[in-house]
Amino acid sequence: MTLINKVCSMTVDSAVLKNMRNLYVSYRHHENSFVLNFYNKKIQYMQDPQQNSIQETDSDVLQFSIDRATMLKYVLTHISFEKPHIESEEKHIVIDFSSPNIAKPFHVGHLRSTIIGNFIANINKFFNNKVTKINYLGDWGTQFGLLQYGLQAKNIDISKLKSNPIKCLYDTYVYANKLSATDAEVQNQARKYFSDIEQGQISLDKWKQIRELTVTELENVYQRLGIQFDDYHWESDYNGRAIKHMMDLLEQKNIIVTDDSGKKIAKVNNRNVTVLKSDNSTLYLSRDIAALLDRYRRYKFDKMLYVVDNAQTDHFAAVFEIVRQFDKECTEGCQHIKFGRIKGMSTRSGNVVFLNDILDEAKRKMYEKQQLSKNTRSSAMNEKTCDILGTTAVIVNDLKQRRQKDYVFDWDRALQSEGDSGIKLQYLHCRLWSLELNCGVSLPDACDPSCLPEEIIGDVVAELAKFEDILYRSHTDYEACIIVNYLFRLARYVNKMFNELKVKNVDPHVAAQRLLVYHSARIVVKTGLEILGVKPLKEM
Repeated sequence: MTLINKVCSMTVDSAVLKNMRNLYVSYRHHENSFVLNFYNKKIQYMQDPQQNSIQETDSDVLQFSIDRATMLKYVLTHISFEKPHIESEEKHIVIDFSSPNIAKPFHVGHLRSTIIGNFIANINKFFNNKVTKINYLGDWGTQFGLLQYGLQAKNIDISKLKSNPIKCLYDTYVYANKLSATDAEVQNQARKYFSDIEQGQISLDKWKQIRELTVTELENVYQRLGIQFDDYHWESDYNGRAIKHMMDLLEQKNIIVTDDSGKKIAKVNNRNVTVLKSDNSTLYLSRDIAALLDRYRRYKFDKMLYVVDNAQTDHFAAVFEIVRQFDKECTEGCQHIKFGRIKGMSTRSGNVVFLNDILDEAKRKMYEKQQLSKNTRSSAMNEKTCDILGTTAVIVNDLKQRRQKDYVFDWDRALQSEGDSGIKLQYLHCRLWSLELNCGVSLPDACDPSCLPEEIIGDVVAELAKFEDILYRSHTDYEACIIVNYLFRLARYVNKMFNELKVKNVDPHVAAQRLLVYHSARIVVKTGLEILGVKPLKEM
């Protein structure tokens, strides 16, 4: 039951309001009351004989009027003095996100997966779920035969990789790829190398060392985004030898069959898809099938979420359908969380290649803006603050978009301190924190609505009252933009309140009550930012 449902249930049978969604709260100053509209297809008419009432306005809308004092007291007390409580049965949610290929650029598609996946993990934790975050790194396939060829051709050993493994591996892959474009023998050797290594004829020890170096560097980058994965998995964990038994079981059940060319194929939605090559080498599809079955055995998850772009829709449809034929229960909680692409993100040197490039560019641009701003505190003019502001800009600019839509990235718009941006939300949190620290009054022990008669107070509280329902919608739809746009609306009301109502140099009791409203707003902004994956700043 959400905060709003609890308020309503103080006077009305809670069964009527249970599981309500699509809530709209408005404040009517001239009526000294709040109006709640619930949009629902199955509503029974009820009339409360007391002061608060429910009435059915049409077949789909239930309207509830609550007197001003009751609403203010409950909302401000709930936010300021109680730990947020979301009633939700604990589930085990496994989320596969980020998942770059170690020999290819960490492109903006992986950035979106990283940001969206982290948000989904955070909001599931807020809903009391057990969350396991997996980074499934691509380190397998013919392209890694090319990479191994390049490492040998350039005589690169482990010691040379230690200083900058991701960049070195990428440069080596580009070098080998160029050679293969003009020399077919290079491609043949790469294929043979991969086939040999997959069938266990070559040791994986050196490759495992390369993987460890890669993870160490990746973790430094993820740390800047405040992300820590629970498990790192590798495509090579599901190589030909490792998954042979699993593929044999699929074949025994006639889920996969051998075609005339010797390939192992499966039927998915009346089309044939290749699961294994004719030499029994694995494909991305076969490795993902094996990984899903392994994860279900290992984690016994309730949900398995794959945060991967729209282009992989057919791939995951095939994975889920093939596994469903083998183990229906395994796929009941599986879902592909799709997202659109980012266009137009580049640095001074040209196209972005690695995540670090994006974050460094954001930090550099933010440092320049901070230097030019008259409002920048000298104590906040440091590299760490600019790094947090830069990542805030990138994260919020991404999450304010509808998840499945493509969008064009604009550095100036992302970093703006006016209008709807992550920087504006950080500035609001800093301003609210500074007010609490320097206003000279303490938070009251209880809410006194008689000291809060102003219209803007009602407007702010109406927005605060929506927060938990906003979280429910965002959690259900995996849409961060619901929270982001809510925070933008709340910020506009709170900034208006700053312009109209002071805390300093007014009656101490009135000041304390106003501080309670500002404090409640800060708690909501802080919680919202943290769920989005942003670290709230105290000064900037």
